[in-house]
Amino acid sequence: MPQKRSLRQIERQQRRRDTQEKKESARVEKTIGSLDIPDVSREELMEQLKRMRAITPTGLATQFNIKVSVAKRLLEELRKARVIDMVSRSHNLKVYALAG
Repeated sequence: MPQKRSLRQIERQQRRRDTQEKKESARVEKTIGSLDIPDVSREELMEQLKRMRAITPTGLATQFNIKVSVAKRLLEELRKARVIDMVSRSHNLKVYALAG
């Protein structure tokens, strides 16, 4: 027959359970790669692109106060839609210009 647990052991086990429950409830689910392109009106975006001499992800990110990765994704979508063309590319920088 197992020995009875002391009151101290029971309290310690209860504290462990409480801390585990707090950790599980405080845990925030992270979704990686789910940055959405912000709602930038088409006219506002086109006006900003017309003003820019060289369209780069960094320049677009500073103009609209978004992350560079989101700006890269936005520029890639615009390139696929044939709104802009890639003018130059190096290993760490892409430069775009308005099409036609």
